[in-house]
Amino acid sequence: MGIPASNRLRKPREFQGVRSLGHRIQCGPFIIQCHVSQADTAPRLGIIASRRVGNAVKRNYGKRIFRELFRKHATELPRGSELVIVLRSHFNRHSFEDLEARLLRACRTIQKKQVSDIATDS
Repeated sequence: MGIPASNRLRKPREFQGVRSLGHRIQCGPFIIQCHVSQADTAPRLGIIASRRVGNAVKRNYGKRIFRELFRKHATELPRGSELVIVLRSHFNRHSFEDLEARLLRACRTIQKKQVSDIATDS
């Protein structure tokens, strides 16, 4: 079971919007760029795996891993959040559990930033 199309970023302008408006979090084997909008929608995901990451097999492997992590932990993210995950070439040197722990840590950071943004808006 995959991620429904409504929960994915698909168009280049959607990716660009997240990259220009969102926060950037360095996670070692990947980079997360996140933008939390005011819309009360389910979290959305986009994955960037350029040819620098490796051959098609390695890029697709990385995308499968991060789609599964997103599917498993989408409830950890605030409503209305849009994530762009940029894979780095050494992501496959890390275990699934390590990548999962790094993603969860980044999700907690996103939640803290959202809470602080709401507090400053009030």
